[in-house]
Amino acid sequence: MNAPQQGSNAPQRPMNASQRRAERATAGRLALGVGLAVFATKLAAYLLTDSMASEKIAEESVSRYAAGLLLYSLTVAARPPDPDHPYGHGKVEFFSAGVEGTLIAIAAGLILVEAVGELLRGPELRRLDSGLALLVAAGAVNAGLGVYLLRAGRRTGSLALTADGRHVLADVWTSAGVIVGLVAVRMTGWSWLDPLVAIAVALHVLRTGYSLVREAVGGLMDEAPEPLLEAVVAGLAAGRESAWIDAHGLRAWRSGDFIHVDLHLGVPRYFDADALHEIDERVGAIVARAVASPNETIVHFDPCRPRQCPSCRVPGCSIRKAPFARATPFTLASVTRRDEALETGEPLSPDGALAFVSLGSNLGDRAAHLRDAARSLAATPGVTLLARSRVY
Repeated sequence: MNAPQQGSNAPQRPMNASQRRAERATAGRLALGVGLAVFATKLAAYLLTDSMASEKIAEESVSRYAAGLLLYSLTVAARPPDPDHPYGHGKVEFFSAGVEGTLIAIAAGLILVEAVGELLRGPELRRLDSGLALLVAAGAVNAGLGVYLLRAGRRTGSLALTADGRHVLADVWTSAGVIVGLVAVRMTGWSWLDPLVAIAVALHVLRTGYSLVREAVGGLMDEAPEPLLEAVVAGLAAGRESAWIDAHGLRAWRSGDFIHVDLHLGVPRYFDADALHEIDERVGAIVARAVASPNETIVHFDPCRPRQCPSCRVPGCSIRKAPFARATPFTLASVTRRDEALETGEPLSPDGALAFVSLGSNLGDRAAHLRDAARSLAATPGVTLLARSRVY
């Protein structure tokens, strides 16, 4: 018998809960230790060069202290559900990311204020070689840490680690910009380039902070990422059975690395509890494969109605009022529509007119406007959204 080959192409075994907790804790401790070391290195670079841009890098690295909060949040998030927290403690990771993003934004504001003042006063640089060497060393260490945190976050499903990895890699690009600025000063003798680079650094840091705060707020408000919903809908469509007449009311949200999913599923009204329990288990397995993360799925079963007969594929149904014509496809718009669309809608029949609707938007969040419009169409009584093209 041939032994399985070990290599980069060998499939990795899924991590169990204890392995995930252990790797998250290790990554959190490493982020804290390396972050403090990098901060000390960049501070030394500022003291050696008196560089405005290097000073801003040192100030931005103060947010590395947020790695302590990261480690604490990972510890709390690993706690199992209890009577006071029946959905677990995973949302503390969003709080950690929000605090870190806020610190980054504050640092960016300080950078902008001081950079403008330095530009007006006229900067003076000294000992560029030593400072550049320290910045290059700190950037290399940060690059390794950022890649590790991103991979650990993806392996363990930790949003806090992923966010911290994104921040560290953004810091790497920031350091590269500072190095380019100092080299330009040395080659040209134009010292005013240094505060200009600091301003560019501040804008980049501000964008990173805003991104982290935006993601944290979305998580705390149970924002449903569209890729997650699309993955669930695709799994339901691929594994659909003839008794699954309709699906709607799909909701999904994250609590740390744990994903909660619930939806309504229309089935024949004469199914007994055993049949419904078996469907619930199959739907749960489909969702688990689709999200590839610790999860819980709750299915609310709706009894079929006579107006749904044309879209019901159940053979030999004793209560059928109309012959089967065409099943309503499971799409993102149809599966996420509200319950009212089914309760008050017209018969889901293919006998109506087939219409192609063109939607457009040129103001604000255009993609969000188009998604909202498509969902509103799907929720309109008498309208069934069959398909939706890509956004151009």
